[in-house]
Amino acid sequence: MKKKTLLQILIPLVIVALIGGLWLIKNNERQAAQAHQAALTADNPAFRLIETSVDLEGYLSHNLPVIMDFGAEDCPPCQVMKPALEKAHEQNIGRAVIKFFDVWEHPETAGDYPIMVIPTQVLFNADGTPYKPSEKVEQAGISFDFYNLQGTQEHALTVHVGILDDAAFELILADMGVADERDT
Repeated sequence: MKKKTLLQILIPLVIVALIGGLWLIKNNERQAAQAHQAALTADNPAFRLIETSVDLEGYLSHNLPVIMDFGAEDCPPCQVMKPALEKAHEQNIGRAVIKFFDVWEHPETAGDYPIMVIPTQVLFNADGTPYKPSEKVEQAGISFDFYNLQGTQEHALTVHVGILDDAAFELILADMGVADERDT
């Protein structure tokens, strides 16, 4: 009888301790990622990866290609893509503007864009025009959705829905005019 009562007390305590431990680990990972990003962008906060609001005009003012990724920290596909996104960001600071917006934490960031599924990326050329992929990118199997303005049918947005890996980021950025750092 005492063993049963003891187990009824210990099992919930162990569960609570496990949940608390997992939360601490996840929180420490986020803090480490934020500290790493702060160190990378200390000289120029305009090039930090994580944003809580969209400033498209500000991003385009750098005259660099822009990739805005709309996802969430707790989204499994976003977590799969996260290493490639972070690598593309770190390797292209000052050569491209790459931003991440957590639409679960800050849903207003997706308000002006056709975000139906996450992750979704919105892409602009350095001159502010929507990105148009070359045949080479299309042949690589990377698909895009194109949005036009009503009335004029002018191309307004280029969107990729889903996960991009390292190779896809490299190919798209090269297609946008970003030279491979090994070529410079």
